[in-house]
Amino acid sequence: MSFSHERDTGAANAVVSYVRERNLAKKLGVAVVVLGVWQLVAQFFPYYVFPGIGELLAATGTVISDPQFGSYTSNVVATFRRLLVGFAISVVVGGVVGTLMGLSERFEAFLRSWIVLGLSVPAIAVAFALIMSIGISEWVPVLTVVIVGVPFVILNMWEGTQELDPEIDEMADFYGVGRYQRFRDIMLPQLLQYLFPSMYWGLVVSWKVLFIAEVFGAGSGVGYMVNFWFEQQRVDLLLGWVLIPVLLIILAQEVLRAAEHELLAWQ
Repeated sequence: MSFSHERDTGAANAVVSYVRERNLAKKLGVAVVVLGVWQLVAQFFPYYVFPGIGELLAATGTVISDPQFGSYTSNVVATFRRLLVGFAISVVVGGVVGTLMGLSERFEAFLRSWIVLGLSVPAIAVAFALIMSIGISEWVPVLTVVIVGVPFVILNMWEGTQELDPEIDEMADFYGVGRYQRFRDIMLPQLLQYLFPSMYWGLVVSWKVLFIAEVFGAGSGVGYMVNFWFEQQRVDLLLGWVLIPVLLIILAQEVLRAAEHELLAWQ
């Protein structure tokens, strides 16, 4: 009984600590103000041009429930499948390459200019180039996310690796710590504080890039349906397709931040 009570108390304290650290109460207040301004502005426009909150929720319900608007579930699942594949590849490749750049001056000198070039190329240019190369296909959005996302992750991990504490590494040399243990117990905990920002900001960047790629280079997905309703000049249904995916991205970002808070509590 006592152990269960202590566990519940610890969990509650962790939640309160996280809420305070993330300023969620203030963010909720900002969200309420934004929604109020949105509703006020909506009074001056037709619902199909600038929908109010109620009309937006009604439009979301319409695109979810009415099959004539396309299968909502299948299109959202297609979008998030592409997002997760592209994002996972970006994090793995970017994390490994960025870490190697931080540890090897020769590797850094070879790739530095290419990383700057990759960060400079607009996502829409990448999407168009892929469409012209391989046509409209499932791989256009995924490859666009990878090509645009990898340099972003590399940059964060590269800068993070350069900030590793050299004194800890010297201490490991003194005690003869092996490579595997050095990576697991010394390098990895320090790199996580740079990997998590790469992940939760990379997720947002990946979502935006994927959305653009789906608008121009996919035959399904949220971006594809948004493009369809853009051509029909129905802003309410366009936003109806976007609302829930955007909320899911925000939720996923908060989950990553909560995981960061838990794993880096040792700091």
